[in-house]
Amino acid sequence: MKHVENVQETGVTRTKYTHRLTPVSGTCVANLPELHSLCRRTVTAYCAPENTEGSPNARKYKVELRVRNHNTLTRMQIIQEVAKCMPSNYTVDLHDPDVFVLVEVFKSTFGVSIVEDYYRFRKFNVMELANVHNEPERFEKGAGRVQDKKQDNNDNGTL
Repeated sequence: MKHVENVQETGVTRTKYTHRLTPVSGTCVANLPELHSLCRRTVTAYCAPENTEGSPNARKYKVELRVRNHNTLTRMQIIQEVAKCMPSNYTVDLHDPDVFVLVEVFKSTFGVSIVEDYYRFRKFNVMELANVHNEPERFEKGAGRVQDKKQDNNDNGTL
């Protein structure tokens, strides 16, 4: 998370080949009992600070599922199993969630994590974060952009 925050603030990715980061709190074999166990552990670890503060707050969540090269379990089976693991004070909200439960399925492996600010960080796409920070309209005229130099030359009658 610290790297993504740094990219958002500075606009410098510091990665040559990495475009998107995927946070994973834990992994397991791709079957429902293992997924249930992993989700319970992940949710318990995430909710532990809330439980020490006193009464639990009502929160909204969304399960963000990405499946690649896996055809054993359906999307709905996976989402329903993850939803069973969520605390009772958490409700599903697909449009404005507070918390995202990220589930990655690749071949026979599940990866699960719980994050906040998933859309603010552009789904952890560091290239997109850098591009948003470095938009041309954020630069002042004469700030060294190539397109600004071409415009200056056009104003002088040369190209």
